[in-house]
Amino acid sequence: MFVLKGILRAESQEKILIYLLLREKGYGKAIAEFYGSSQNAVQKQLIRMEEDGVVVSRAIGKLQEYELNPRYPFLAPLTALIKKAIAAYPQDLITKLAMTRNRPRKAEKPVVYADEKSLKVSRSKTTEQAKSKL
Repeated sequence: MFVLKGILRAESQEKILIYLLLREKGYGKAIAEFYGSSQNAVQKQLIRMEEDGVVVSRAIGKLQEYELNPRYPFLAPLTALIKKAIAAYPQDLITKLAMTRNRPRKAEKPVVYADEKSLKVSRSKTTEQAKSKL
């Protein structure tokens, strides 16, 4: 799904921006795997967007971790535009993106689900309570 077709250069740019907006940071490979896209296409767009100042990266070992550039002059309007584009995406994709867990969860730790209306994260005490909210 490519909502911002007339504004962005490529579909992978839209996917990257949505991923980084909802997850705050990510690796090229993780973004490509999440969407089932070509890692090469995602990596090229990340490099291009970094050259344009939209995203910034930092090296963690051999990996590059990317995030939206907080000093980008048009970050606020870009964020507003991406949030409107997110509304056109299927809810299950948005929920999967909002589930930001990189490591296994402890048994008693609450599960985090995205609130459907505002994309804010709500915490629940047990898995059963969280599932009943969906």
